[in-house]
Amino acid sequence: MDNLINSPEDVGYLHYYEIIEHWLGSDAEVADLFNRLCQEVVFDVNDSYLSRMSEHVNRYYNHKWNTWLASLRHNYFSNPWAIISFFAAVVLLLLTFAQTFYGVYGYYFPRG
Repeated sequence: MDNLINSPEDVGYLHYYEIIEHWLGSDAEVADLFNRLCQEVVFDVNDSYLSRMSEHVNRYYNHKWNTWLASLRHNYFSNPWAIISFFAAVVLLLLTFAQTFYGVYGYYFPRG
């Protein structure tokens, strides 16, 4: 759990989605509790049964394309109107390019 909870914001997020429930005074106290829980215990991360999954999660998180795509979804595609306006802008841009192409093509290669 210490890998999941490092700050009061993490505790607030887990509490909001009802993953954890606490009866302490604040989220900061819960975060401090989890961060101090196994402070003196020696733990080999590579020997854990979750080490492969943790490695996959870290590799996925550190990949530039995934972080860029997640940021794009979170910032620009958070509601249906943003998605519709994005596709409308792409269609209008493609139609503008087609109009420009056929205008130039008709000028340099006229019919008959």
